Amino acid sequence: MRTYIYIVALLMLFTSCDDWLDIKPKGKIIPQKVEDYRLLMDQAYSRGESVGVVESYGGDLFLSDDVVITDDRFESKYGESTRNAYTFEDHIYLEEQEDPDWSTIYNQIYMCNIVIAEVKSATGGEDEKNQLYAEAIVHRAFAYLNLVNLYGKHYNPSTAATDLGVPLLIEPVIEGSLERSTVKEVYDLILSDLDAVYNDLPNVQEQSYRPSKASASALLARTYLLMGDFNKALSNADESLSYYNFMYNYNELPKNAWYANMIDLPNNYENKEQILWKEPQNSYELIYPSQQLKAVYDLDNDLRFTGMFETEWFPPYADKIYLQEYLVGRTCGLSVPEMILTRAECNARNGNISDAMSDVNLIRQNRIKTEAYTELIATDAADALQKVKQERRRELAFKGSRWFDIKRYNAYDDANISIDHSVAGESHILSPGDNKWAQPIARKYILKNPEIEQNPR
Repeated sequence: MRTYIYIVALLMLFTSCDDWLDIKPKGKIIPQKVEDYRLLMDQAYSRGESVGVVESYGGDLFLSDDVVITDDRFESKYGESTRNAYTFEDHIYLEEQEDPDWSTIYNQIYMCNIVIAEVKSATGGEDEKNQLYAEAIVHRAFAYLNLVNLYGKHYNPSTAATDLGVPLLIEPVIEGSLERSTVKEVYDLILSDLDAVYNDLPNVQEQSYRPSKASASALLARTYLLMGDFNKALSNADESLSYYNFMYNYNELPKNAWYANMIDLPNNYENKEQILWKEPQNSYELIYPSQQLKAVYDLDNDLRFTGMFETEWFPPYADKIYLQEYLVGRTCGLSVPEMILTRAECNARNGNISDAMSDVNLIRQNRIKTEAYTELIATDAADALQKVKQERRRELAFKGSRWFDIKRYNAYDDANISIDHSVAGESHILSPGDNKWAQPIARKYILKNPEIEQNPR
């Protein structure tokens, strides 16, 4: 039976039609020169059917314990798929609905595969072709790391070779089998690909959406951290920071022109802390932090809270604290603070308490009001690790980290973290070991491609 890869394919512009036609279609742009592929890889935002290189996952937001949906807004302000995610339903999307994370990321993979397959045959300099090839590989590796952690079980060395991952598409085709590869196969591709192209990347890039050695090392650090290989995560975080380590001091940022309490943090591509700029495919006007999240902040002196959260003015929502996303931006890419905290965590796990706390305090010096800053001290390695985890939660809130972090803490630390989302007095609990830590694949894709095996519920 003929099956189809049910993703939003880039049919419009860039693929060669040699498989179907012997002539080039008129009115279409067929890349032939290096400059053409540079334009393709520099497409940051959506254009036509292509999502560009910046959009990425965002469906994790309402799965974690960092957010709360209040009863008074559950039905009135959020769509059915968001409500289903928040209450851990067996299926998030209706049978006819797309999963925006899945479709966005596979769209991006398709675009990367075009460049990977074609750019080395283009007209132009070899160095330029090799760099564009390498950039596409990094974007694809980033995409697969997020897919496997959204839709697969967390990496476990003893079961990764049999645990279901996601379909691995490495050629720019729009039809064929979508059988799921294993978690190990996905991770193996990510690691081998990044290693193969590393030397063809520049140390840093002027534009943060262009991959570099700094971002490839950061991606390797994130990958190894998720795998529980803390020595390799440490060395790659160090490598990334050796190329690029800029961080803002929030005390020195101006106030927002409209909101007197909020700092004016540059967002999108203007945020210089980004090593590889990525943004979630979804956005929300208001995001409410959970009581658990608020409890880890110094509510008076931490500028990540006082300078980035506001209080609603009008009843019936007055006094509710929220993050106004369009002012502060929401990212899920690779950043300097993430690498500093990765290095800190790995040092804490290795018993290097002084180095771990030095990095924690480096973050805090740039985030706590100057007059209130005090240095944190750890009593032992376990205390240092706990302080790193708390700092990581504060720094990376709403940035695509918490859901994956809980999964790995439960896997490697026996953290026994459950998530309880209560609505109208009813608790919806996701317990450690529950199958629902691997997100369901939208039924629309399985109906079109029956070989895709659904995650057990």
